[in-house]
Amino acid sequence: MTYSYYPENINTDMKDRMRFELADNDVSQNELSAALADEEITAMLEQYPKNFKMAKFKLVEHLLFRYGQDVDNKVGPVSWTFSNRTEMWKKIYDDMKKDMALSCSGIKPYGGKGKKRKNYFYVGMMNNPGGDRNS
Repeated sequence: MTYSYYPENINTDMKDRMRFELADNDVSQNELSAALADEEITAMLEQYPKNFKMAKFKLVEHLLFRYGQDVDNKVGPVSWTFSNRTEMWKKIYDDMKKDMALSCSGIKPYGGKGKKRKNYFYVGMMNNPGGDRNS
């Protein structure tokens, strides 16, 4: 199993974008810090090649099944808290499930068909129009 993340590739590499969106980008200690292996992410992206949302939904579902039964542990001064990440993934899962239900109903909450998706990072994203301090 491999664990890699290159933030400069978020706009061009779907695996890195998926890691970013799932906040699973700490790959410093391989399986100890990352929840998903590169191969798991790639497999879902290959299973749903034209539907990034569904691949993300299935990965979040997998994370809930895998880590949902982990309990918080404390032994002396050392404690392991697993519930925080599980709660975050549960919220993402519930939000995605609502969004998918809306899209199946024909309601287009994000602008509708044919709209081009913006990149996460772009030149000028920190500009504040009308925020001149001298006026």
